[in-house]
Amino acid sequence: MDARRAWLVRAAFLAAALRFAAQAWARPHQVNGVLGGSVLLSVALPPNARVKEIDWSFSAGAGATIQVAEFSPGGFERPDPGDRFKQRLEKFNETSLRIRALEPGDSGIYGARIKLQPAVVEDQSFNLSVYEPLPAPEIRSWLLSETPARCNVSLQCRVPSGTRGTVTWLNPRRDQRDLRVHPAGGGMLSVEVQPGCVNTTLTCSVRSGVEERRRSIDLLNVCWSGGEGIQLSCWTAMAAAILLGPSAWQLSP
Repeated sequence: MDARRAWLVRAAFLAAALRFAAQAWARPHQVNGVLGGSVLLSVALPPNARVKEIDWSFSAGAGATIQVAEFSPGGFERPDPGDRFKQRLEKFNETSLRIRALEPGDSGIYGARIKLQPAVVEDQSFNLSVYEPLPAPEIRSWLLSETPARCNVSLQCRVPSGTRGTVTWLNPRRDQRDLRVHPAGGGMLSVEVQPGCVNTTLTCSVRSGVEERRRSIDLLNVCWSGGEGIQLSCWTAMAAAILLGPSAWQLSP
């Protein structure tokens, strides 16, 4: 009997050690936010779990880990209301912490130590990345040639230098024979459109890990109307594409 009890104790200890190691090596859940916005950090619990309390902590890089909030049946407490978060933390519900008015320094690892009834402790973590708001993309157009039967246009979608986003041209309907779109490099498109084209709008998108901005252009404002297109020779357009060089963009379905 003693041998059996000792084996059970060893098995329970090993199971606890493995569980602790799994928690320690578990990758933090990725959360993305935008400067000035807000995010929710929500712990995942098994069905019918009863929470006694949750302790929230924060660490950035090699800095010290600080305790930032405590959830308990009695409510919400801030161990140090004068820390960098000030009044920007709040209890959204029993298992979610909200961070408002996000700042660049809020990026980092947030830990949640969850104490469940009767005597279970779980650790979860969140990796928060705070991004600057994306600017709307800019579309430039060059009218290369124009006849009563067709119009050739070069388009460029661009964002300010240093923008952390991927520029994408959204592909129009593929079955349109009166609208042909070809990538030309440097965030540019070579477009041929005919007067009978039904959908003459092309859309450019810039997307980061947390948001997306779009801008569209109607080719009818460039072709056959003397609109916004800049008259440019085909050779000049090709030279411009070479000088602009490659960029992070693609033609998306």
